[in-house]
Amino acid sequence: MLTQDENELLTQTGPGTPMGDLLRRYWQPVAAAADMDDRWTMRVRIMSEDLVLFKDRTGKLGLIGEQCPH
Repeated sequence: MLTQDENELLTQTGPGTPMGDLLRRYWQPVAAAADMDDRWTMRVRIMSEDLVLFKDRTGKLGLIGEQCPH
């Protein structure tokens, strides 16, 4: 059985957490490509971050933070 501290270490995935830092080193699926067939943008929330999945004019997909950094 895990202690509460061990459980939090393994399950908290927000920015700056040990598991969040580990998972951000790998590709993560955020949506199916078919979800973007009829839309240009879609809000997604993954690892405690609000992001926007978008499609550019050529149809290429991208992912950015929901809030403008400046």
